[in-house]
Formats: sequence, structure tokens, C-alpha cells
Amino acid sequence: MISDNRTSFEIFFNRAYNLCMPHFEGSPPGTRLLEPRDVLGDGHIDGVDERVAALMGALAGPTRIRMLFALLEFGELSAGELAKAVGMSSSATSHQLRVLRDLGLVRRRREGRRVFYELADAHLGVLLKESLYHVDHSRLLEGA
Repeated sequence: MISDNRTSFEIFFNRAYNLCMPHFEGSPPGTRLLEPRDVLGDGHIDGVDERVAALMGALAGPTRIRMLFALLEFGELSAGELAKAVGMSSSATSHQLRVLRDLGLVRRRREGRRVFYELADAHLGVLLKESLYHVDHSRLLEGA
């Protein structure tokens, strides 16, 4: 087992970060957010690595990425509006939405015959923005 070489500041920062995360609110006392040690198997929760891999796999396709960014940019969209925003057929959009819904990344709402989609939660938006920041950072470093 690898020793924990984190400084007191890092431990404090991680705890403070965990407490301000919106999905942490309302959790039972003593609950903690997942940490890298959970992915490495040093934590007490099994299958974290597989769940993170499934999330990253869903984000690995350019089509799904465009759909998620469209929902981030415009908010709730009907399936038809989303298809138009990403330049896809309705059937292809429907298939990708099913994958995203099964992974808990989008949620849907029906209004009569129309179905509307939105990002499942705010921290998915944070993940998408961070991925964009990383790409931009890399792009700017290459140009320097």
C-alpha cells in the first residue's frame, strides 16, 4: 500500500472541497466523497474504477460530447432541437440519448408527445467545462 503523502493543506482543501459540492448536501453525517484511493482499490467501495471508466467511455464519442455540450450551452432541449443542434438524424440522436440516459448523464421530461432532455446534474457541467479548459490549455501551450 502506498503511504498517504498529502500535506495538511491538501487534506484540508479536499475536505473543504467535498463539503461545498452540491451533491454532498443532504448526505448522512460522516459520508465522504470518493477519492483517488477508491479508484485504486484502497478505499472501502468496490467498482469505482469501473464506474469511472463507464463515464469516460460515454464521454469518448464526439457525437455524445456534442450532445452534452449542446445541453450545457442551451439548457433543456427537445429531442428534435437537440438533433438539429448537433446535425444528426432523429434516430441517431435517440440512440445516443438512450446511452446517455442509461449512464445517468441526462434526464428526460415528457410534455405531451414531446420529450425534453437536460444534463442530469450540475457537476456534469463542471466536468464538461474542465475538459474544455484542459483542451484549451493544451492548445495554448502548443502555440506558445
